[in-house]
Formats: sequence, C-alpha cells, structure tokens
Amino acid sequence: MAFRNRFNNLSSKEWLPFQKSWFIFKDIETLYDENIRFFIKEDLEECAPVFAFYGHPDKFLVMKRVAEKNGFDIIDAKHCKVECDIQFALFDLRDDIKEIHQPDEADDFIKKIIPVIKEVSHKIIHRRFLSIFIANIYNKERTLPVAWDMSERISRFLSLKDEKIGCFETDEVASLKINYFKTQNNFFYCQYFRKDENSNSDYGLFKESEFYKNIDQENTDNFFKHLMSNWHIIRPKRRSKKEIQHPAKYPEEVVSLFLQYFTKPGDNVFDPMSGTASTQLAALSHGRNGYGSELSEFFTDIANERLANYVKPQQVSMFNEDKSHLDYKILNKDARKVKKADFPVIDYIITSPPYWDMLNMIGAENQAKRKEKGLQTNYSDNEFDLGNISDYKTFINSLIEVYKSILPILKPGGYFTIIVKNIKKKGKNYPFAYDLGHLLQQEMILLPEVFWVQNDINIAPYGYGNTFVSNTFHQYCLTFQKPNE
Repeated sequence: MAFRNRFNNLSSKEWLPFQKSWFIFKDIETLYDENIRFFIKEDLEECAPVFAFYGHPDKFLVMKRVAEKNGFDIIDAKHCKVECDIQFALFDLRDDIKEIHQPDEADDFIKKIIPVIKEVSHKIIHRRFLSIFIANIYNKERTLPVAWDMSERISRFLSLKDEKIGCFETDEVASLKINYFKTQNNFFYCQYFRKDENSNSDYGLFKESEFYKNIDQENTDNFFKHLMSNWHIIRPKRRSKKEIQHPAKYPEEVVSLFLQYFTKPGDNVFDPMSGTASTQLAALSHGRNGYGSELSEFFTDIANERLANYVKPQQVSMFNEDKSHLDYKILNKDARKVKKADFPVIDYIITSPPYWDMLNMIGAENQAKRKEKGLQTNYSDNEFDLGNISDYKTFINSLIEVYKSILPILKPGGYFTIIVKNIKKKGKNYPFAYDLGHLLQQEMILLPEVFWVQNDINIAPYGYGNTFVSNTFHQYCLTFQKPNE
C-alpha cells in the first residue's frame, strides 16, 4: 500500500527543506509560496483550498498572485469577515509593528489584533494551522518583545506548535561606538499555531501580560564597537573524550562570540551551571578569568582538570603562552547557595541551563547510543538537579530562583546571557525561551535576542504526511542587563 500524504501535496523531497527551523530570507513571494503550499492541501475532504491573509496591501497583492498561481482562493482577513471554513491563515504583522515605539502602543496593537485573529481561528478546521510573521521591536535603548507577548495571548485559544526564524542576509556589521547593546535586527519569527485538542490550554505562568518591564538599557563604561548580527552559524569543533562525558555540553565557540561584546581582558566571567567548563575555558582563552559552580561532583572534577591543564599544560612546550596571570575556580556547589564571598565581583555571566527534563526521556536515540558507550545520560541523580524536575511550571520557577540567587555577585550594569531553546515534548510546544525572557524581566533589563543557528545536523522528516514538526536547529541567546543600583 502506497504512503498517503494527508497533510499537503508535497513530495518528501519538497517536504524536508521546510522542516529546518531557520532559513535565509530570499524574497517575500518565495516565502509566501512555500507556506501556502506546505499548509494547504488541494484535495482535502473537509474543506476547499481556501486560506485567509492579513497584511499590508502591497503584501496582499503578492499573496493573491501566489494563491492564484497555486489555484487557491484567498480571503483578505483585514477587510472581510471570514464566513467559510479555511485550511490556513497567515498574518504578516511586520509592517504593522513598525509604527510601535512605546509599551502602551505595543499593548494597544496586540489588543486590537487579537480579536481579528480569534475570529479567523473560529473558521479554521480542526488540526489546521494559523501563522504569525512578526519580530520583537528595538527602539534605541529599548526592547519591546511583542512577538513573545503575541504568542502568549494567542496560546490562550490555539496551540503554539512550532516556530521558524527568518534570517535576512546583510552586509558586514556597521561600526559604531555606543554604551548600550544594539543589534542589526536582521531576523523575524514565523510562529505556527494549530487548532486542535490542546487549544485553550494555559500553563498558568502569567496572571496578566507584563512583557514590557525594565525596558530601558543602563549606560555603562562598556562601549560597543559595532552592531551584532541577530544570528550566527556556528559549527563547533569535535568534543574531546573528557567533554563527551557531559550529555549536553554547549560549545566554547558560542561563549567566545559574546565575550568580545560584553567583556574586556581581565574581566571576571561566571557560569552557575559549569558542566565541563565551556564558559571558563573560553574566558581563559580570551584573557578573562573563569569562575563558576557545578552541582555534580563528577563534572566539577572534569572541569577543574581541564582548566588546570589549560593554565599549566602537562606537556610543556616552547610555544605555550604564559597564562599564570589568569585565575579560575569552579566550586562543587548548588548555584542557589553561592555567596558574594565565594568569588570576586563578576563582570559577566553566561550559561546554558538544563532544557527541562528532556535528557530523562525514555527511548531517545541519542540516549541509547550514550548508554551503549557507557556514558552518562543525564546531568546527575541529585534531587536538587533541575534536569530531574518533571513539571514544567515547577522547573521554570526553580530556574528563575537560581538566576535570582546569583544576581548579587554580578556588578551593577553587568550583563547576563542564557543559551536556551523552546521545547517540544509529547506533542506540545513549550515556549521556554519566551517564558524565561518574560519572567526574568522582573529583575533585569531585556536586550535584543541573538540566535545560534546550526547548519551541521541532518534533517529528519518529523510528522511527514500528517502535520508540521520542525527540526529545531536554532538556540536563543537571551541577554539581560542588571540595573544600576
């Protein structure tokens, strides 16, 4: 019996490229064409190939041309009431948000557009999709995370199923000298929501939408020499035998990217979840001091051994650089118990937390391979290890507690970067990065997000023939600033 694609009319060869969770943006017509061809099935029994579009009039004309080329009927959701059932709706809000400059304007816009999205969602047939094209807003020293806010509000009546990052090709970064962090703003979100049995679910993290707290950056003596791109393709080097002991090590190359922006030689860099010392090794290699804490005694020993061998190599040669002026220390300690007296004043914190309890999921292919090799498959069996918490709300609140507890060791005006990604688990999408960004704004100032995008991983045909499930090949690098006291 031949396999039947129940979701769209694409072949497997056409299906796979759309699965990668980030893409280089080429032109708007190609973008629209790829989306409507992926999310609309011409011979779907429940509904004719009809979809709704909301966007700038010029973009509607482009979309209309694309729809007609594919033989699909289109409804302008901006001006017409949607009467018939639809397979797919796309709201391109990138032009609308260009006029937003203040928090109250962002809130007013979202309150205005949500009823339109909700009305359209009523006409979407079961298990079909609605997509939002949007970006967060950066105005001078201010960050307005409207994309995350929009997602949280839509998730109250549709399931957030997936997202993709559209990356603009840009020229080399512009030179400047300013004392606040700024990026090129060369990306946008494609957020995908589905009308399904999990719609109208609430994780209970937010009593109300408060995405615009502590929005203005503080001036510091840390001058930035050029704009930073919002996305970076990083292909880490192969891990050593010591490094591979850790089941979820993040690469020194990512740490190095941010050290050049947020630190200078001689600064003190800290990681509250040090693992095998990626942060500290990158810091030392750039002439910074490396400090941290680590809950696992096993990984603490590996980390300190790696650092000791870097500063004072076991095999001495005439080409070794003198590193005796550099300092490092990793304590085998729960980060929640770290005190000011444990370390010198910290200039910069960069870390990557557990991605919830994903390492404990039974049957993961990578976990099976590690077991065959006798390698550890989780961080630890410690009851205080955040990677062993099964409830999402408890996990993220515990993580916030960790980060709040180490803020006293960070200097006023200092920066704090967290490498993280959204999580797919048992058919649900948990917006871990959005939630973390929102909740930490209660204590710190949110800066423009940056993405580490991966291009060295094979694409798998998840959901093929049934639904859209992307291969998550992008990580959020969320950066915050500690307010001046």
